[in-house]
Amino acid sequence: MAEAQWYTALRDVWEPDSVRVLLVGESAPDPGDAQRRFFYAPTLTRADNLFRAVVKTFYGQSPGRAGDAKAPWLERLRDDGVFLVDLVPFPVNRLAPGERRKALRAHADALVAEATARMPDGVVVCHGPTFRATADALRAAGVAVLHDHAIPFPIGNWQARFVAEVRQALVKIDGGWTPAW
Repeated sequence: MAEAQWYTALRDVWEPDSVRVLLVGESAPDPGDAQRRFFYAPTLTRADNLFRAVVKTFYGQSPGRAGDAKAPWLERLRDDGVFLVDLVPFPVNRLAPGERRKALRAHADALVAEATARMPDGVVVCHGPTFRATADALRAAGVAVLHDHAIPFPIGNWQARFVAEVRQALVKIDGGWTPAW
């Protein structure tokens, strides 16, 4: 199965019937020679920074340790209407900076179409350059982007800031968001 198909097949399993919060990432990562990883992969890895931060944001808990199954958390996210999509449908983390920015800009219109088709209550963009490439276009299309500035990707010491800023954004959802944290 090709890389893109692997990512799509995993993501499709966890799509909610109705998306309340649409999370937007940059792209699935290219692991190089390491084990392939992805937000929707079945097993937690040490490098699952975004997954760990999203679970902590929404549920105030750690999703576990490397090797643990993600399914209980993915079910909960799906049932709560939380869904992650990526701006670029192929890994860009190993591209040169200029090529990476070009890929982000090239896929912004497709993301806007995807977001408007899902009609979420709100969108949170989980990566600074992705926010800069998409936020204005999403807002122009009438999509509720829940934050006005880039939220840092939750790698290393940035996780606490990510959790705090996403939680601040979630309170802006019309009709409210009932936090579990």
